[in-house]
Amino acid sequence: MPNAAESAEAPEVPDAPDAAATEERTVLFADVAGSTRMYEQFGDTEALRRVGACLTAARDAAETYQGEVVKTIGDEIMCVFPDSGTALLAACAMQAAVRALPPVNDIPMALRIGFHSGSVLRRDGDAFGDTVNVAARIVALASAGQILVGDAACTTLPAYLKYGIRALGHASLRGRNAEIRLHEVVWDMGADLTLVGSTLSQRGPAPIAALELKFGTYRWRLESGAITIGRDAMNQIVLTTRRASRNHARIEARKGKFFVKDSSTNGTFVRPEGGEEVRLNREETMLKGKGSIFFGDPPSSEAAEELRYFIE
Repeated sequence: MPNAAESAEAPEVPDAPDAAATEERTVLFADVAGSTRMYEQFGDTEALRRVGACLTAARDAAETYQGEVVKTIGDEIMCVFPDSGTALLAACAMQAAVRALPPVNDIPMALRIGFHSGSVLRRDGDAFGDTVNVAARIVALASAGQILVGDAACTTLPAYLKYGIRALGHASLRGRNAEIRLHEVVWDMGADLTLVGSTLSQRGPAPIAALELKFGTYRWRLESGAITIGRDAMNQIVLTTRRASRNHARIEARKGKFFVKDSSTNGTFVRPEGGEEVRLNREETMLKGKGSIFFGDPPSSEAAEELRYFIE
């Protein structure tokens, strides 16, 4: 006769979580630019509707190009793609779809997008690992309407997709010791883009000079076009000091020379190394050599934000 232990049913063992698997993938983050300002300006309900429209457009574009939407985090979407080529095509489609949405105060809606390729740990439908972390740091460096690409993703692009890539140089990523080489995707040839980085290959003679800029941990390389600076989130360089204007200044490249043009209330201070400090008030001056630029606050102020420049 069986004893109680033998006749009792075995306890039910809960299902084990999905086993983790490592895959070579491209991870893309897309963030709605200016969402904080929208919540402040339009209120929660209307801002949420507008942010939701942007994320829906981004999701549709991702799925069109074989992307898997892993999750939505507030005003940001995270996707995984089989390769960097499909990620690039999806990123361009995302920007175009969001730009077609109704503008906010005559400013087109835009995304900040960054992606990176490498090993990704997949478990329970989520994605983890260094590739994910780097992609998240890259999107934090992007400006409104900009697509930034890590070097690992850029090198694996199909040849026909590399014609619209601009090299930006190296950038420091928060929480990482090693710098990463970044590239920009020129997704709209007709737009008034911030032409940061090298000119497109085989598109005329090389520029005779380049301007290197450093603002905190961010770096830019300017050879043509312009960079806008101010407190407004739509600027390429976003200031936080209270004395800065929403659209404070811009740095322009003209025939191999570089100019800073002030359009602010409290002025812009240019301090060339080895030269005299200049205060601009709705004026412009040519940058030479290397030095620092301050916006709204004079260099002597504790609140002053410093932009370092170097012309090579």
